[in-house]
Amino acid sequence: MEGVLTNKDKQIKQLLSEGADERIFLDTKGLAKYGISLVNTDIINRGSCTGSPATKEDISRINELLEVNKTENDWIKHQTLKTQQLKELLNETGEDLFEVFYAPSGTDLFYYPIIFGKILNHNKQLINLITCKEELGSGTPFAAEGRFYANYNQFGETITKGDGMVSPNKLETIFFEARSNDGHILNHEEEIKRLVYENPDKFIIANLVYGSKSGISDNIQVIDKIKTDNLMWSIDMCQLRHKKEIVRMFLQKNAMVMITGSKFYQAPPFCAALLVPKNIYNKLLAAGASGNVKNFGKIFSQYDIPEQLRENFQFPPILNISSCIRWDLTINEIEKYYNIPVGQSEEKIDLWNKTMMNEIKKIDEFELMPNQEKTNKSIISFRIKINGSYLNNKQLKNLHRTIVTSDHSSKLGTKGLFIGQPVAYANKSFLRIAIGSKNVRQFVKSDEQDFSTDKVILDIIRDKLYELYEHSA
Repeated sequence: MEGVLTNKDKQIKQLLSEGADERIFLDTKGLAKYGISLVNTDIINRGSCTGSPATKEDISRINELLEVNKTENDWIKHQTLKTQQLKELLNETGEDLFEVFYAPSGTDLFYYPIIFGKILNHNKQLINLITCKEELGSGTPFAAEGRFYANYNQFGETITKGDGMVSPNKLETIFFEARSNDGHILNHEEEIKRLVYENPDKFIIANLVYGSKSGISDNIQVIDKIKTDNLMWSIDMCQLRHKKEIVRMFLQKNAMVMITGSKFYQAPPFCAALLVPKNIYNKLLAAGASGNVKNFGKIFSQYDIPEQLRENFQFPPILNISSCIRWDLTINEIEKYYNIPVGQSEEKIDLWNKTMMNEIKKIDEFELMPNQEKTNKSIISFRIKINGSYLNNKQLKNLHRTIVTSDHSSKLGTKGLFIGQPVAYANKSFLRIAIGSKNVRQFVKSDEQDFSTDKVILDIIRDKLYELYEHSA
């Protein structure tokens, strides 16, 4: 799909396949885990989930960065400037709500609350509450238990998946499902309240999701209903499909916010950050040296941490240039998206959602997931069936892989097509189509009304379904 790569293209492809775990490694066909080439610009992207390839605009920007930043010190200065730009984009004028802690991927962000809990509560047992389990990354259960979730870290070092960095008797992790067996969204407010009040002698980390893989948002009112000193809130907004006012609202409630640039803002995978409210950050500063989290130096770099805290955290001084590049692309894209009047972007998202929901309802083989109206409008989730039977997760993965690795030139005018990966729940699974900031910007620019390309994408999904499974039992 890529054609002949120049030496510069090969360098960029190599950079984009480094700086994270093995999910970013390339197979013998030059594809990452999700079936995409990281530098394929001949593609239509309706999977603004982890897996977006670099666009022509991205590659041009990367070339600029490589020309300007020649030394590690250049990249360190660049990272500092981009961090400040991110803070200026998310804060209102005169505000200084948070500090930025970087991470190789969204999964790695789940380590930070554990680290902070250990630093600020040396002797207390930690209880880690995780909602929306089946719609988080597959490695999240390991990370939430303080264990390595992968076989490689951001430094390219081998680690042992499943090995623990926290003593099991110091950390208990409790998971909550996102959906019932029939697919309806669950509310866990009462269970969370009960666990907090029944464990006053322990330190509780409560991880809520505000925008899951299918757009689910937890009942965030629970934050205001629980008042106790032994609780720290962390909000998974990794999809980052909400206005910055929502991000600021959580920070003002003293809740940490997880974000990534590789979902809605469609940067190449992986890049992640935790926005830490000043109140928590100042407590970390006051805590001093943090030798009891040294094991996490296998996950994080000194340069993932705000400068004032670097001496306190005994992490290796290794700069992740690949992460710097991905975050540069993300922050530049956020700025471009924010330049669109909010009314125009929301109008196009609403119209796309309404149009595609109506189209999906017309197709007998597709069935919208329950509670679609409660999810973010830039993602649509649906089950797929043939011959009266729903596809299971393995079959959907096969369908997804076939779609994203096929040549669609005759129907789309571009060879490549990317859609959202399947999501399993209970013993079932669903597929997603999703639009991101770059798609919305294009919709606004062209004043898209019909979404004919997206209708063709639905036809392609149905056609590939029959190619693969028409004769299945």
